[in-house]
Amino acid sequence: MSKKVKSIVEHRFYELPPDIPAILLDGDKWYISDKKSSRMHFHNCDEIGFCHSGKGTIEFNNGATMEFNAGDCTFIPHYLSHTTYSDSGSRSLWSYIFIDFSTLLSAGFLQIPENKHPAFDDVYRNNCVISRDKHPEVFALCQLMLSEIKERRDDWSLVFKYYASAMFFLIRRMYQKLQAVNQLGEHATEHSYEIKMALQYIQNHYTEKLKVSDLASLCHISENHFRRLFLAAMGISPISYLNLVRINQACILLNASNQSILNIADSTGFQSIASFNRNFKEIIGISPREYRHQLTTKSDSLVNQRLVRTYNGWTEAEVNPL
Repeated sequence: MSKKVKSIVEHRFYELPPDIPAILLDGDKWYISDKKSSRMHFHNCDEIGFCHSGKGTIEFNNGATMEFNAGDCTFIPHYLSHTTYSDSGSRSLWSYIFIDFSTLLSAGFLQIPENKHPAFDDVYRNNCVISRDKHPEVFALCQLMLSEIKERRDDWSLVFKYYASAMFFLIRRMYQKLQAVNQLGEHATEHSYEIKMALQYIQNHYTEKLKVSDLASLCHISENHFRRLFLAAMGISPISYLNLVRINQACILLNASNQSILNIADSTGFQSIASFNRNFKEIIGISPREYRHQLTTKSDSLVNQRLVRTYNGWTEAEVNPL
């Protein structure tokens, strides 16, 4: 009997500006192919999309699907695995804003009450497509955000922050209403949702010494159960994923700064240079020194051979997805 091969999940990591934690990806590079990728992917930030033309499907790793059409907006929270493909024989054109709502709303820009913490705890993958007819206010804000971040007129950053803040609360209100109507019913949460708090915590605290037991406590489950859920959702253990996040950030620092390798090891959460070097070579395939020497900027420079592959952002759509 042949051994079953587990599917690969891609972690597409975008380094967002600290002042305005958002980037725009649009233009002719964002025609989405009709070829369905064999790999799901998730982002380290929230994704707002707008479909300019065409139609197709968004599929999630529990098998759920949603159809989209030209003129639809989409919202997919970070760490939710998915893939997008157009109808057969066509290509859909998209614009995307990748944004970190948590950073934006926690930076003191607005006085957010403690019970309104910027996290989407009740987002359902069967309602990620936002139509203009059903939610005209969310659609309008999507258009305004795209206009501001693209054209960058006077005071655009301030205006963008206001629009993004309003977008956050309107989307959350929309999902709260859906929760009241649906009561979830048969739409059970999948493993990636159950460990979402731990994924968020790792992203924000990867420089600290983290224990699996503490991550399990964040999800309100036992450590053993947490390990099983994490492996089922991500294909690797919690510690392996933590090291992936740390090494990914180390790659960014090696490319974008003149910090010493010792300082980078320390600033990304490794307890020793030996541990940093060992994990770096295991994940990337070469040593940190060799990696810096190459000075590569290719998106596939961060590809590793684990079940979760990490890419330092994508600047164009896949033409022939695997």
